[in-house]
Amino acid sequence: AFGIDKPWVEEGLKPETFRYSDFYLDGKLRENADVETMKRDWLYGPKGRLNDVVADEVSGIISGLYENDVCYRRRYGHKLRHIPFPINLSAVTPIQPHPDYPGIRFFIGIQRTRSQYKGTDLMLSALEQLQTRHPSSMQIVKVESVPFAQYQELMNTSDVLLDQLYSYTPAMNGLLAMAKGLVLVGGGEEEHYELLGERELRPIVNVQPSIEDIEQQIEQRLLLHPDDLRQLSADSIAYVRKWHNHIQVAEQYVKVWNSMD
Repeated sequence: AFGIDKPWVEEGLKPETFRYSDFYLDGKLRENADVETMKRDWLYGPKGRLNDVVADEVSGIISGLYENDVCYRRRYGHKLRHIPFPINLSAVTPIQPHPDYPGIRFFIGIQRTRSQYKGTDLMLSALEQLQTRHPSSMQIVKVESVPFAQYQELMNTSDVLLDQLYSYTPAMNGLLAMAKGLVLVGGGEEEHYELLGERELRPIVNVQPSIEDIEQQIEQRLLLHPDDLRQLSADSIAYVRKWHNHIQVAEQYVKVWNSMD
């Protein structure tokens, strides 16, 4: 239970499941092409029927995000386990300081066809408004539809990544950035820390899906306190090493497998 599937769509379409989601914002259903495609595929099509067959027949289900866990908990809680996503730490090199760049560099990747769905439209607007007030304290590194290698190179020159506005949990792109030492602005709600059992590390600058909150959190947590960036970077690396080490994650998978009847 990792990404988009039938329980994700079913629960996401219920306004009471999450405070905000890919489907609901401010109590209103987000009507766009992505939502309609997911409804068609997973609620009324063969993907959804296959999802039911597999989920009913398997001995165990592993959730990768807090949201996945919630969506499967109602019907399949008796065989549900949560294991965080793996990050291959041996393949990650922490970014080096770049003193030649003035101000904090904010990295944002834009997918033109999914900008509204992912929330990067609001995030970019917030960054642009902040830049008018703090022109010497920040830079925006905006990337649109580039090869992955180039995407990583540009990320490696940055301090902060903006990603997954409508998520409660950091996903793979955010975790990879955190492993490198970038500070993540995005999904880091308290519920996801509680699911992990994490009581100390809070490295994610959690934002609500509004331009006003994004601006406020970035300004208060980063732009007005740039000296805190170093600690947040160190905490980001520590967080990924603690919960997403690929060897540790693999061992959890083996343990769950061996516990099945």
